[in-house]
Amino acid sequence: MSGPQSYEYAIIGGGIHGTCLANYLLAEGGCTHQDLCLVEPREQLLASFETKARQCGMQTLRSTFVHHIGTEPFSLESFAEGANREDELVSTENYPNRPTLELFLDHARDVIGRRDIDECHRQSRATGVTGTGAGDRLEVQTDVGSLDARHVVLAIGLGGSRTLPTWGTSLPDDAPLVHVWDDEFDPTTAAEFSGPTFVVGGGITAGQLACRLSEHTDVTLLSRHDIDIELTEADPYWINWRHIEQEIHTLPPGSKARRDQIRAARNDATIPPYVERRLDEARDCGDLDIQRGEIASAYATDEGLLVRFDDGTTATNAQVVLATGLDPVPEHPLVGSVAESLSLERGAGGFPVLDDRTLAWRGTDGTDSAVYVSGALAELSVGPFARNVVGARRVAERLLESRARAGSKRALSAPRGKS
Repeated sequence: MSGPQSYEYAIIGGGIHGTCLANYLLAEGGCTHQDLCLVEPREQLLASFETKARQCGMQTLRSTFVHHIGTEPFSLESFAEGANREDELVSTENYPNRPTLELFLDHARDVIGRRDIDECHRQSRATGVTGTGAGDRLEVQTDVGSLDARHVVLAIGLGGSRTLPTWGTSLPDDAPLVHVWDDEFDPTTAAEFSGPTFVVGGGITAGQLACRLSEHTDVTLLSRHDIDIELTEADPYWINWRHIEQEIHTLPPGSKARRDQIRAARNDATIPPYVERRLDEARDCGDLDIQRGEIASAYATDEGLLVRFDDGTTATNAQVVLATGLDPVPEHPLVGSVAESLSLERGAGGFPVLDDRTLAWRGTDGTDSAVYVSGALAELSVGPFARNVVGARRVAERLLESRARAGSKRALSAPRGKS
C-alpha cells in the first residue's frame, strides 16, 4: 500500500488567507499545484467568507481596493475597469476607494480560476497535525484520511464556537434565538418574524445586520455601549511592516505586552461612517431603533421570547439575533491539538509564539517548527491587521522570504564539484 500523499505545503483553511497564501506560493514562490494542498471542508474555496458576508448584510468591504488575494496591488482595480464596473469601487471620504462585496468576490474567483487554485483544494476537515518520524515531514489528519507535508500553515479564521450569553444557554433549541454565524442562519427567514427583533451587538457586523433586517421588519439594535465610529480596524500605519517591527517585535515574543499593544491598537466593536449613515437612514424611516443596554434574562413562550432588560423593562413575543462574535481563535480545538502533539510554545492568551521573520511556530525547546500561522492566530507578530485581508498579504510575504532563505541555505550547503 502507498503512504499518504506528500506536499511541500499543506494550508489548513480555504478562506481569504488560505487562498491568498496559495496564490502567492504558486505565483511567486516557485511552487507547483502538486506542491500545495488546501485543506478546506466546504465545497468551494472562500465559501465560508461569502456565506458570513451575506448573512450579516455586508455591502462593501472595510478594506481598500488594493487589499485582495491577488499578488499585484492594483489587479482588483484593473479587473473592475476591464469589466466596466468602476462604479463598484466606492468612494470614501479621506480614504481610498473600497470594493463592493460582489466585486471583491468576482475578482477573487477570477484569481482562483486563472491560477487554477481549485486544483489544490482537498475537501476535508483537518483534525490534527503530528510528526511522521521521518525528520522534516508532518502528517495532517483529516476526516477523509491523512497527508504529509514539509510545511503546514494554519489559516483557520477567527475561531470555532460562537460567543453566547449565559441567559441564552438554557433556552430550548426551537426558541427564536439565533446567532448571525450559525450555519443555518438565514437573514431572509429572520426578517419574516412577526414580533419585534433585537439585534445584540455593537460592532460592524451588528450594524450591517440591523440595517439588512430593518428593510423588512422593525428592528432594535441593542448595544452594551454607545455606538463608536471608526473608519478602519486600526490606524493605517499598522499596515507598514517596519512600524510593526518597531512597535511589536521589540517586545518579548508571545508576551502580554504585545497582546495589550495590539488590543489597544485595534478598533474592535466599532462601526464605520458609511454603516452609521445606513443606520441613521433606517432610524429616520422608523424601521430601526438603537438602544444601549443588555438582556438580563429571556424565557421561551409560544409566541416568542419574553425578554427582560437590565433596566427592568421587558419585551414580549420577541426574536433575538446575536452578533456577539466568536470565541478567541486560540481556543479553536485544532490549535490546542497541534500545540500539544508537536510541543509548540503558547504565549499570552494562548496565542502561538512565533518567529517574527518567518511566522514559524516555535517549539517549547526554542527551535522553529515547520508549522506557520496566518490570520488572527498571527496577531502577536503581524499586528492589529493580522486577521484582515492585508494581514494575509503580509503573511504571504513572510512565507516567500522564508522560502527564499531556505533555498539559499540549501544551495550554500550543497556539495561543490572539484574545479
